[in-house]
Amino acid sequence: MPIGQIKPYKKNPRKNEKAIPEVVKSLKEFGFRQPLVVDSNMVLIVGHTRLLAAKELGHTTVPVHVASTLTPAQVKAYRIMDNRSGERAEWDRDLLLTEMDDIFTLDPKYDSDFLDFEIEEIDEKTDYKTYDVSEVQDEFVITIRGPLPEQATIRALFSDYEDNEDYKIEVSHVKQIGKK
Repeated sequence: MPIGQIKPYKKNPRKNEKAIPEVVKSLKEFGFRQPLVVDSNMVLIVGHTRLLAAKELGHTTVPVHVASTLTPAQVKAYRIMDNRSGERAEWDRDLLLTEMDDIFTLDPKYDSDFLDFEIEEIDEKTDYKTYDVSEVQDEFVITIRGPLPEQATIRALFSDYEDNEDYKIEVSHVKQIGKK
């Protein structure tokens, strides 16, 4: 559908501006995989951020689903529910890290910035913990604070920003060095 025919919902309670750069990156990487949803009058129900990102990218057409059978109350409820449901979802730490590892196994040069996850954010969204890494001569020491489960998996990804290379290591030896 021509992008100019879609009317943004003027009373949209969701502020989307901060999410536009992420959606721009997503559209560039994957294209449109989820249509915008409009009512019979072409007023946007779902997809406000995708519409703004598409405009920023200069798209002249976008995929659209016309939800012509929804009542006015359902339209308003869908608009809110679509945004709210994503906020309530939680991340499974192990599956998230496995998926991220798989991406880099399949394509070691994949742009990790694209995933838009900072380590601190993974900590916040999961029970994953990050630890101090300090350089000591030619080796790295990873200090783990807190109890370490018997069957712990330790993952480390180091980035060399000068040559833009990522290095993934497997930890083969874990040594307890005492208590503070």
